Amino acid sequence: MIIIYLAILTMLLWIGYHITGALLSAVIWLCIKLPCAIIVGCLGIACCVLVVLIPIGLRCFRCAWNIIT
Repeated sequence: MIIIYLAILTMLLWIGYHITGALLSAVIWLCIKLPCAIIVGCLGIACCVLVVLIPIGLRCFRCAWNIIT
């Protein structure tokens, strides 16, 4: 009987571990990656407005996309 209880406890801890990891990943994406990508994207828009800085603006857009993904 104790083996069944240990198996159930192990399964619950395993599920909790994966749920906690998913929540931590979502929090990091929302609180760190997304604001950084928005800032870099806005910098890309500002650079694309000036004709001379279009290549830098396109690199900023590519960098923002890489941050998000």
